[in-house]
Amino acid sequence: MKRLLTWLLICLPAIVMAQETRQIKGRVLSTTDGDVLIGASVFIDKSTIGAETGVKGVIENITMGTITDLDGNFILEVPKALKTISCSFLGFETQVVDIAGKDFVTIKLNDSNSQLGEIVVTGYQKIEKRKLTSAVAKVNADNIRQAGIASVDQMLSGQLAGITAVSETGAPGAPTKIRIRGTASLNGTQDPLWVLDGIPLEGNEVPDYNDKDNIDQLYNSSIAGLNPQDIKDITILKDAAATAIYGARAANGVIVITSKKGKAGKMKVQFSSNTSFISKPDFDRLNLMNSDEKVDAELAIASRTDLTYDSYRGGVAEILNANNDWANYQSNGIDGISPESLAAINALRTIDPNLEDELYQNAVNQDQSLSFSGGNDLATYYFSLGSHTEKGTTKGTSLSRYNVTLKTNIKLTDNLTFGVSMFANQRKNKSFLTEGSMLTNPSQYIRSSNPYLRLRDENGDFVHHNLEQGSWNIVRLNYNILEEREGTSHILKGQSLNSIFDLNWKLNSNFTFRSQFGYSVDKANTTKEAVEESYYVRRTRNKSGYDGVTDFKYNKYFIPQGGMLKNWDSDNTYYNLKNILEYSKLFNDLHEVDVMVGNELRESKYTQVFSAAYGWNGRNNTSKPVIFRDESDAKSFPLFTKTYRKNRYASFFATGSYTFNRKYTFFGSVRFDGSDLFGVDDKYRYLPLYALSGSWNASEESFLSDIDWLSSLKFRSSYGLQGNIDKQSSPYIVGTPSVVSNLPGQSEDAIIVEGLPNEKLRWEKTSTYNVGFDLAVLRHAVRMSFDYYTRKGTDLIGIQAVPTESGYNSMPVNWAKMTNKGWELSISTRNIQTENFEWNTSFNISHNENEVLKEQARVNQLTPSREGYSANSIWVIKTEGLDANGYPQFKKDGNIVSGDEYFGLYDEWADFYPNNKAGSNLSNDELNELFVNVGSSDPEYSGGIINTFRYKNIDLTVSANFNLGMNVIERPPYSITEYDKARNTSTDLLNVLNGSNTILPNLMGAASGEGQYWMQTQLYNTLRPDFYNHLDIWHKEVDYLRISSIRLGYSLSQDVLNKVGLSNVRFSFEARNPFVISNGYDGYFDPESYGNIYAQPQQKSYTLGVNLTF
Repeated sequence: MKRLLTWLLICLPAIVMAQETRQIKGRVLSTTDGDVLIGASVFIDKSTIGAETGVKGVIENITMGTITDLDGNFILEVPKALKTISCSFLGFETQVVDIAGKDFVTIKLNDSNSQLGEIVVTGYQKIEKRKLTSAVAKVNADNIRQAGIASVDQMLSGQLAGITAVSETGAPGAPTKIRIRGTASLNGTQDPLWVLDGIPLEGNEVPDYNDKDNIDQLYNSSIAGLNPQDIKDITILKDAAATAIYGARAANGVIVITSKKGKAGKMKVQFSSNTSFISKPDFDRLNLMNSDEKVDAELAIASRTDLTYDSYRGGVAEILNANNDWANYQSNGIDGISPESLAAINALRTIDPNLEDELYQNAVNQDQSLSFSGGNDLATYYFSLGSHTEKGTTKGTSLSRYNVTLKTNIKLTDNLTFGVSMFANQRKNKSFLTEGSMLTNPSQYIRSSNPYLRLRDENGDFVHHNLEQGSWNIVRLNYNILEEREGTSHILKGQSLNSIFDLNWKLNSNFTFRSQFGYSVDKANTTKEAVEESYYVRRTRNKSGYDGVTDFKYNKYFIPQGGMLKNWDSDNTYYNLKNILEYSKLFNDLHEVDVMVGNELRESKYTQVFSAAYGWNGRNNTSKPVIFRDESDAKSFPLFTKTYRKNRYASFFATGSYTFNRKYTFFGSVRFDGSDLFGVDDKYRYLPLYALSGSWNASEESFLSDIDWLSSLKFRSSYGLQGNIDKQSSPYIVGTPSVVSNLPGQSEDAIIVEGLPNEKLRWEKTSTYNVGFDLAVLRHAVRMSFDYYTRKGTDLIGIQAVPTESGYNSMPVNWAKMTNKGWELSISTRNIQTENFEWNTSFNISHNENEVLKEQARVNQLTPSREGYSANSIWVIKTEGLDANGYPQFKKDGNIVSGDEYFGLYDEWADFYPNNKAGSNLSNDELNELFVNVGSSDPEYSGGIINTFRYKNIDLTVSANFNLGMNVIERPPYSITEYDKARNTSTDLLNVLNGSNTILPNLMGAASGEGQYWMQTQLYNTLRPDFYNHLDIWHKEVDYLRISSIRLGYSLSQDVLNKVGLSNVRFSFEARNPFVISNGYDGYFDPESYGNIYAQPQQKSYTLGVNLTF
């Protein structure tokens, strides 16, 4: 009866005496995602209209209203003179709408900025934001989604405070390196835990892309298969109060993905299509010498008698030596050489092999998504199809991904629901084939290939030049990069299925039981194939050569002639079972109690099978047998290997929350994690993790509630213990099965021990303290959130020296320590808001300081211990300018000294063979002490700024992210002692040789100057080449602001939509990575890959898109 009376009050037309009425129609949508809002209230405020009563002269204020239907539409009878109506919906801001002169209005409600009704999903539970006590950041995926993005990790750069997201290479499908509040482990994984709809995802560790052996490999990850169009929102859990519930996986932070799901109502069909145009990189940024400049550089080197390293190398040297003009040129310069030599040298100046077009390309990429959603009171559904095809700017690189997503939720009874989610995808990634050779990496090749070397002759055939040779020992191998690209392939194919089953049983008004089971299967196949004529095959086969060399070729090989095929098949399966019981109760309208207890079981299994075929014929799929000479050969060229790894975990957890009078909230959690990764000693089998936190909604206090400009004010504080797993270490003896000879003609099985056991090896622990506040003023027009945190890692696994009689120098031990301290600030402002125009700004910035408190340097380590410095420290050798000959000099005891004195160099063979063998009277530790720490490779400050504008049906979003204070060591563009003239480099070297650059060091030989640099030549060449690579000359502190996206959109008006029968049509144009503002990254494509000569360029794209809603 009460419900009936309520509906009558809302919906019954009021009798308005002596007033004419008219009909107003409209539709109510969510500003965030454009979805219709079913059941939204549309009404006339009671203060705007009155009705006559039975008492003369008395007018009664009444309310007239209606609610929206399943399509979000409404019809309302209003007084003809009425100018405004109001609209409200739970979780959204109430809006007053101007209807003067209008018959139809589209009302778009903004998400409520108040904490009432807003929910934060942590993966284990849903928490009302007003009760939240931890450091959590949430963003709607529609607000950060960029056109042409292949993976969700690429969406996060600059979006949220405390998160650093760096793309270290622009290769299609390459993962983004993400750090949340710094580095939590010295040797274990530093990547955050990804969670999809409550189920943790495995296999998302990002490799070190500064390693040339890693950067060209193709990697499979579970998040790479998700379709960004299926994501509803992303929540970042940062402090211990938020992440401790995840146990020993959460020390690096947690990223919780909530996917879209169906809503009760009419079926909604959405289609989006994006076409992206990718431009080739700007090669002028590399500052490479062209053919004319390279010839000048070679002539300058040839004129110097002190530079004798590989004097026969280079096009100029070949010409001079062929015409017996070398001595003539050194004596009389260019005027002293023959006309033939001069003509040939000048001919080199005019050659342009057009490497940019041969190796790189413009590309057109496609991205489509189609979804169906809807349902009724008993069941809802969401079904989507996705397709993403991407070509890289490097020819031969590509990515394709196809997705199918199905979600349904069924109401079995009034208090029991069951849900099923399926995320299936298929991926194919192509790249170039590299393995141990820099020649085959295009980014490196274009830097080093001589600009006057032709890749094709007049007939279009490949050219093999003797200046472009690779080698294996003393065997010369012809090489042409275009031929190599045609004759090799590197392909990764992956298929994965993530399935999630949810059961929610409302036992009564206070108790709820939830059970969730997740099962994922991820299969991947990597194939590397090369034809017989390829450099890859010839180089590999020459490793099997023996019985002497004739004409630069081995006489015998045990690897047969033919091509090669290598294949890796991997299978990763994972299950996770959670059972949770929740209790929630409100006492006396003052005391709110929420308790959760549960347990979790999970298991991961990984299998990889490797096989190799030699003498491979791809046409008929046949290979030849390999006749190994001995077991050593078989180990060098394995034909089959199998890797198997299984880990199990058991966890028990509980949380409790108490809120008094909606102002004060106290929260606690505890979790016990057990794993077979550790636990040789029972005492370390289970790791207890816990967190305590509290919050105060100060704006609810009576002494603040009357302040008009204060919308909300909340203080938060937390402390807790997090855990981390270092899967690279083991408590057991680690060894490799082998066969050894014990007596002549006899052998037996053995294990080659690779690591000592440590039964006390255990989980790494990180304690975190966080304090922060959330502030909103001027009716939420300005919102601010600030957090300060300290994180201290203890029991970190580090290397510790052991007695040499053990047979080893060191072993992994839980003894290292590290801290992270920092702050985060987020500010959102509603700058202007009128009926036709709106401008909003979001800004975030964060700062983190990392320090290793306790660590021991490895034996023979070539840099100092990181103790007292950042885990990602950058070390340099400080110089004090250049001497008169252009060579580095240094400062010692306040005096400027030469390299000989600074490094303690002396002539080891002075007594019997002087000027031939240099040594240092400083020990290795003393030499390491010459290094100076200049900071960390992690940015000192990072953040982003987003401006969103809307004028009527036009919207514009400009997104930028910045990183400030990134310390980087540039790879030296040339060797000071062994510059190979058959290789190109930057124009810096030419400027050094002609004297216009007096900052970079001159080329050095044993006879340079008056012969006094011969010991430094050996120092930089053989004794400690790392010293030259770490001169502070190559150090740079990189700052940059990247305009990551400029997105312009236009939505059709409601009148047009009504005519075409659609709910929404939006056209868009987006420029991704259009430009970067930086203090300089000359010599590299991008500031994020500064110092990495192997990284593929970041893509710049221009995208046309359309989004349709039926």
